[in-house]
Amino acid sequence: MEKAPIISQKWFESLFSSITALYKGEFKARSGSLFDKTLDELLVTNFTLWQYEDNARRKDLPDKDIAQLKRNIDKNNQKRHNLIDALDEVLQEDIETKLKSIDQNLVMNSESSGSVLDRLSILALRIYHLEKETERRDADKKHIERCATMLKEVKERSRDLLKCLDELLDDYYSGRKRLKSCKQHKLYNDPDLNPSLRK
Repeated sequence: MEKAPIISQKWFESLFSSITALYKGEFKARSGSLFDKTLDELLVTNFTLWQYEDNARRKDLPDKDIAQLKRNIDKNNQKRHNLIDALDEVLQEDIETKLKSIDQNLVMNSESSGSVLDRLSILALRIYHLEKETERRDADKKHIERCATMLKEVKERSRDLLKCLDELLDDYYSGRKRLKSCKQHKLYNDPDLNPSLRK
């Protein structure tokens, strides 16, 4: 069996030091393969989206600032979807190169590996922030307990998704399933395709 260009558990564990580095302004993207660079860019994009989403819910900002945050969210969310597509493209090319011949009638998965990687990236951010919440000295016991429960559930979900990702990649690289990279074609950000933007 051919090997995928990622060790899922090792990659996921590395996300937490990367998130810490992002908050400190010390993050440096890897200079390795296109796949690794795209994964790093996806994390940075999800990290940026997290900040925008948090601030967009503030009640003390003027409407014009909230409007700008929403536009920033749209722009970065489009970038996020493009990166998910790019991850699937790189993986599909790698699989086709390694397996030489792929049966076009093979079973396909409803969710692509790029989408699972994206979800894991977001779950890592959620774990990071929930851990910070459980360490707060200014929060009451009820808040800490609630966050600890949520943290346990998010970690369990992460383990489940990592298992799903490993099984999916194993299926791809063993020739049991076919990865078909497809553009998601989000319409709302395109002025040619969103009727509201043409008004």
